[in-house]
Amino acid sequence: MDWLERLNRGLGQIPLGQGTIEMLHWAYAQNLPDNRPHRHTFFEACLVGGHGEGEFVVQDKPLSLKPGDVFVARPGVVHQIVNTARPEMELFWVCFQWTSAPLKPPGDVDRLLKVFAESEVCVAPDAGGRLAAVWLALRAVSDGAGSLGDGAQRQALTAALLLGCAQALSEQSELPEEAVGPCSGEATARLAVRFIHDNLNSPLLLSEVAAQVHVSTRHLSRLVTDFTGVSPAHYIARVRLDRARGLLLHSDLPIKEIAVTVGYPDVHHFTRVFAARFGCPPGTMRRQPEKCVVPNIQKHGYLV
Repeated sequence: MDWLERLNRGLGQIPLGQGTIEMLHWAYAQNLPDNRPHRHTFFEACLVGGHGEGEFVVQDKPLSLKPGDVFVARPGVVHQIVNTARPEMELFWVCFQWTSAPLKPPGDVDRLLKVFAESEVCVAPDAGGRLAAVWLALRAVSDGAGSLGDGAQRQALTAALLLGCAQALSEQSELPEEAVGPCSGEATARLAVRFIHDNLNSPLLLSEVAAQVHVSTRHLSRLVTDFTGVSPAHYIARVRLDRARGLLLHSDLPIKEIAVTVGYPDVHHFTRVFAARFGCPPGTMRRQPEKCVVPNIQKHGYLV
């Protein structure tokens, strides 16, 4: 078992501040080929390793990448990675969801994550190589047979990595102007998407989301559709089911509790819509995920 496999076997939720981070996927490429424009329903934080140069194309705007740069794709944002030199870029990346705790008083960590989630910054330097050092420490801890305490070390290093990414990408005033791009597109749509992700256990009526960002429902519908590529109702449904899939694969929560957590109080209705999307019921996804279907990103415009 290599270090990536060991990291991905340890996926799950970790507390960060008053909220929760759900770890979805760890990845690494010695030489990453160009990819196509795509979007996610989650955050993807990336670090260019020791070689390669390229562009992070965000909503059709190219931003330059070089060794030691950290960059992020936020939920709903169309993006692409393109190499401009050889060898192709060495890249580390991690996918995650952040759920805030709106009923609890925010601390410094919560405020930092909120600024990160709402920031317009796409690319930043890894000052002093701190994030690279954390990545290498994660690799070292995970690259072996494992010993007592490794899980705790990985969790602590994961928290340090995510906070380091958030800090680097929240410090707009210290970045060159060309590093700030339309990473979140329309600001109102970005805030609406963030509200959706933070409140999946509620009904999320369009009027409620519109009231949170102070626009009409018609205007919100147009902004969110332009931003995500699908209507608000479709986006909410996709995010609910993406989150449910993650919880089924990476937690021990009962299926009924997962259904309620993602906004389906009727577990029978949840089972029907889940099976319609993934081609299998929730129980099969948990026990035999290889028998289920992950929708194609190029066809549907999202990734799980």
